[in-house]
Amino acid sequence: MILRAGMVAAALALSACAMGLQAARPFDDQAVQKLYNLTTPEYYATTGLGSLIAQKCARYTYDSVLDVQVNEKRNEVGRGSLSAMALRDAIDLETDVTKRSFAAKHGVDMDAADDLCAAADGEMLEGSALSAVLIPV
Repeated sequence: MILRAGMVAAALALSACAMGLQAARPFDDQAVQKLYNLTTPEYYATTGLGSLIAQKCARYTYDSVLDVQVNEKRNEVGRGSLSAMALRDAIDLETDVTKRSFAAKHGVDMDAADDLCAAADGEMLEGSALSAVLIPV
């Protein structure tokens, strides 16, 4: 799964460069910096949760361009997709913890068909690392 995510990230990076796509937020944005500074397990848990939220809320999309750009910068310092394979178990554990924490914080059921828009709105207001990968539509 992690290897596949790395390959997808590389493919997205190439397509983003070829198409000249821009992330919704600049790299120096506070929320983006929070995302960049997460540990590798926290980063993958956060981006995975962001993707899930975008699937369960029509008001937000996932900023895959930003994800690729941040991952490339994280790879430069040894904390990106290239280091993720060795941390697969830690990433799986952190993903579970992050989802449970998010569900408890916002009072949502992640396994149900709950609309996660109100929870996403809360993350946007907070300016969390998670909010960095969510684009309001």
